[in-house]
Amino acid sequence: MRRMWRQVLGLLVMGCLSICVGCSEKKPSVPEIFKTQLMKFLEEGAKINAMSGQGVSYGELRDQLASVKAAYDLVKITWPPTLPKDMTADFDRAIRAWDLTLHLWKLKIGEKDEPTEPDINGFAKHQGEFKNELIFRTHDYSYVVDSYRGKQYLPFDDNISALLTVAGMSFNDGRSKIFAGLQ
Repeated sequence: MRRMWRQVLGLLVMGCLSICVGCSEKKPSVPEIFKTQLMKFLEEGAKINAMSGQGVSYGELRDQLASVKAAYDLVKITWPPTLPKDMTADFDRAIRAWDLTLHLWKLKIGEKDEPTEPDINGFAKHQGEFKNELIFRTHDYSYVVDSYRGKQYLPFDDNISALLTVAGMSFNDGRSKIFAGLQ
């Protein structure tokens, strides 16, 4: 675990140096406040990814996501006009995936039914952006709840894992793009 954290921190330090050193005279400089907020956000995002990969509880994920969102809010406020706004798309996607992860997980620990079509427990929320990454199953025609028979549903564990993966990949894609854009 410590080795992985050292690697993550090493990447962050190299990224920070790239931001600081990579700005040439031809490119407009990136404000220091943005660089500071960006590094905080990238640290918090790297932490949530590491936690997800090693096993994380609902409470830990919820708390860490709050830290990620707070840091990201400051990044967006200080976003320099010299950088394209579309560079935030992957980060936005990661946060939406983490939010949906928490939604499913909260239902699970609250002993609620798995989201089932047409819109039981937020099934419709999952029909959009992440539909291709999620795992849908169909209730048997002998299922105990009559109204669920033959209906699609989202198994909790499979989709919590799937959404954590999507979030991590989206965050990493955003991080790569931001470093490339700042060099």
